[in-house]
Amino acid sequence: VRRKLTAMALSRRHFIQTAAAMGATLAWSGPARSSTVRWSERRDLFPEGVASGDPDPTSVILWTRRPFTKGARNLLTVEVAEDPAFERVVARTPVPVSASADWTARVLVGGLKPARTYWYRFTDIDGNGSRVGRTITAPAPDDPRPVSFAFVSCQDVNEGKLNGYRRMMFEDERAPAAEQLGFVLHLGDFIYQVVQYPEEVKTRYDRTIYEVARLPAEPDSFKVSNFHLPLTVEGYRAIYKGYLHDPDLQDARARWPFMCIWDNHEFSWQGWQSVLKAGPIDQPGQTVKVAANQAWFEYIPARVSAPSGSLDQFGPPVV
Repeated sequence: VRRKLTAMALSRRHFIQTAAAMGATLAWSGPARSSTVRWSERRDLFPEGVASGDPDPTSVILWTRRPFTKGARNLLTVEVAEDPAFERVVARTPVPVSASADWTARVLVGGLKPARTYWYRFTDIDGNGSRVGRTITAPAPDDPRPVSFAFVSCQDVNEGKLNGYRRMMFEDERAPAAEQLGFVLHLGDFIYQVVQYPEEVKTRYDRTIYEVARLPAEPDSFKVSNFHLPLTVEGYRAIYKGYLHDPDLQDARARWPFMCIWDNHEFSWQGWQSVLKAGPIDQPGQTVKVAANQAWFEYIPARVSAPSGSLDQFGPPVV
């Protein structure tokens, strides 16, 4: 069971403790200064883009993935700015990434101002940079202004495209500032862990089957009818990466902070608790749920504690 964590009105010391419990690096806001980081956008080296999540009035979680081909651990730099040109950078800190966490980065940025738009980016030691992301903090508790948000759920890129996000962005960019979205609430099924291969089935319910991911061979996966299901963290990771290569989803995560919960497909088709169910399969699935938890934690920027046994993968927080 994951433990929800709050960072409202906490001191910097408490933020360090919070970041450690979340397996995250801490970045703390200070006086605005122009960026001194040598940054050149290389989206190909950050193939899943950037994201932010679970904003509150003074903090937000930032995310990216930067895979490396050498070594087990490397270092990125994250910058958070009040402007998209990064002439008013309010936070900058080194961020470790490791092969054991599939090269994903989680950063808790504290000391921010309520109801404010910020921009952020990640850079490796050679100056190769992620795309620029945009995030928004929550309003203060006594702010009387309404907050607009959109909710989504049950996205399946295996059987269709996520162009609903493109429409959301189109409308949001043209809306008055007071009516623009403050966040996206994702109600679950961020992925469908049941994967179909286009050469095995061309359509389903008249929907074209698109390539998403290839799962590890049995016994690290199994097949029910035309569906392949993961049994290890490598399989779940492959699916998340496949989903995040959808350009509309990736652009949406770069535009708004997401607040995510999970539903059954983040773990098991017809399963519940720690029971693995799919078609004729009905068996204990504790190890599979641990794998599903780990991949969700790595790929979704959420204000939750790290899965049991995973903190050593992320190492101590960098402050």
